[in-house]
Amino acid sequence: MELSCIGIGAGPSNLSLACQIHEQIGHGALFLDRQVDFRWHPGSAFDSSELQVSHVKDLVTLVNPRSAYTFINYLHENGRLYHFLNAQFAAVLRAEFEQYLNWAFRRNPLVRGGETVREIRYDGEFRVRTDDAVLSARDLVVGIGKQAQIPPQFRGWIGRNLFHSSELLHIHPEVHKKHVYVVGGGQSGAEVLLHLVGRPEERRPASITWISQRENYLPLDNSPFTNELFMPCFSDRFAAMSEPQRKLFLRRFVLASDGISESTLRAVYQTLYRHAFLEPNPCDITLRPGCTVSHCINAGAGHRLTLQHGMEEVEELTADIVILATGYVNAVPDFFEPMADRLEHIDNELAVREDFSVCWDGPRDRRIYVQNASLGQRGLADPNLSLLAWRARRILDSLLQRPPRANPEHPGFISRTSVEGWPDPVAEEMGSGI
Repeated sequence: MELSCIGIGAGPSNLSLACQIHEQIGHGALFLDRQVDFRWHPGSAFDSSELQVSHVKDLVTLVNPRSAYTFINYLHENGRLYHFLNAQFAAVLRAEFEQYLNWAFRRNPLVRGGETVREIRYDGEFRVRTDDAVLSARDLVVGIGKQAQIPPQFRGWIGRNLFHSSELLHIHPEVHKKHVYVVGGGQSGAEVLLHLVGRPEERRPASITWISQRENYLPLDNSPFTNELFMPCFSDRFAAMSEPQRKLFLRRFVLASDGISESTLRAVYQTLYRHAFLEPNPCDITLRPGCTVSHCINAGAGHRLTLQHGMEEVEELTADIVILATGYVNAVPDFFEPMADRLEHIDNELAVREDFSVCWDGPRDRRIYVQNASLGQRGLADPNLSLLAWRARRILDSLLQRPPRANPEHPGFISRTSVEGWPDPVAEEMGSGI
């Protein structure tokens, strides 16, 4: 079967593109996903988890608010739009947004679940081999997400008592009366802590220790001017910077995408208060910011961790269970192995052009696009939902060989600023307010 475009993965990124292709063209593309139904990070889908962005940043609204695939239309078609308004949620629950994504996944005829891609080759056309067929296409769009990041000191010890937070609800570790260590001071770490301490008393850990490299548990910067970094015009401005400028910018504004929601921080603090002063049988909760786990070894059924405080102070601790809330990294998928040496890289990313197509040694009219894999080249918004619909539209414009459509939005209130003269943040005096 020959197609104009094959999408590999039907997570939010490729699902947005599938919805736009379906409404604008209706045919010629197929999106393959190994899941039969849409599941969004099922191993860490805690009941209380909330989106860190507005529900308007759904699959299509920001490029086509009239689309049938909007979150608002999903609520309308499921008879709960008024109830949603009346509930006055401060943020949409991830569980509800996952239901919306599954609704779009199931209603889109261009999406096929239960199809695992095993290998991709190129011989004038891309040949995509699944368990059931070999499909041919002119172009590919890869949107399979990232892999769990396992820091080097923990590699070799992964198992039921030491694992990434993305596996928590798959593993269901026996934490009752155990000493649990959560490593990673971002949103995932906070949500893991709340999940563990929120278990019924007879199933709670004896203690939870939350370790973070940062000096404090810091909030997401969701302020208006910072949010201008999540507009389409800034993505192109970021791409035009030099590589050192981009790296400096990502360090400077890390909390624009990697902080903890204020509602989550408040919930953690209130949990600490309850267990310190009100709970008759409290869980022992310890917060350890400003620490790095420099070493990890097996210790019987658990693990011995070496904590580094600054340059000198070292502390040894024993954990029954270690949960790594250490984020995600890019990795070239295994199915690219037959042609991996034909793809260009920048650091740990595939090098991409303005239209998100990969730089490779094949013909320019045979393109491999990647989604959610270019943080270092396209900025903080790349792994975020904010530019999901815009990025998919730019890829669609390229697939159809038409120039990128002009964005009707005002270009933003912050003027172009050169970062060439910025001092290194390590040497800079912070907090002057000037």
